[in-house]
Amino acid sequence: MKALIIFGSPRKTGDTANLLKTFLNNFEGEVDFVNAFPNASNNGVSACINCVACKHADCVIKDDFFKILKDDYDILVVASPIYMSNLPGPMLNVISRFNYFFHSGKKLTKQKLGVLILTGGGHGAKRMQGKTNEDLAIRQAEFIFAKTNASFYEENMVLSLNTDKTPAKYDYLAQQKIKQIVQNLYIVAGKK
Repeated sequence: MKALIIFGSPRKTGDTANLLKTFLNNFEGEVDFVNAFPNASNNGVSACINCVACKHADCVIKDDFFKILKDDYDILVVASPIYMSNLPGPMLNVISRFNYFFHSGKKLTKQKLGVLILTGGGHGAKRMQGKTNEDLAIRQAEFIFAKTNASFYEENMVLSLNTDKTPAKYDYLAQQKIKQIVQNLYIVAGKK
């Protein structure tokens, strides 16, 4: 099995990275990364500029978004913090790039499974006005899963939303749920 991870945090050792580390320590397959934020080894994922060149050719923006378009993975992991009730701006850049499918008429055909890991703390991740603020970030991630032909089920979602008080590395329930998700991925794939 191959997993493609869309990593939406600027912090290599933050809460999202910590939960992702648990996933990686339990996953026994090939892994590739799309880093939404720029770092020393890549420029991140740029926003769509709506040049519509993709009507006639590939996208003119050359960055890690092409790893998503390769459609050679079995599992898509979206791992991100929640900023002000949303996925961070660079993750919205990733979403904007799915404009490619609208203009080109193409779509990804390989069926895959989606896993969602969200972290957050403070008011941007707490219940407010009778609704949960993480809902918007979940809907944004579901859009990514839909555009990549990844089946996403709520049982494949991990939320660690008290990181302002308890770092994700000490969120026992989130850590255990990730281990269970990896086990279930192997069961579904018939690999274990």
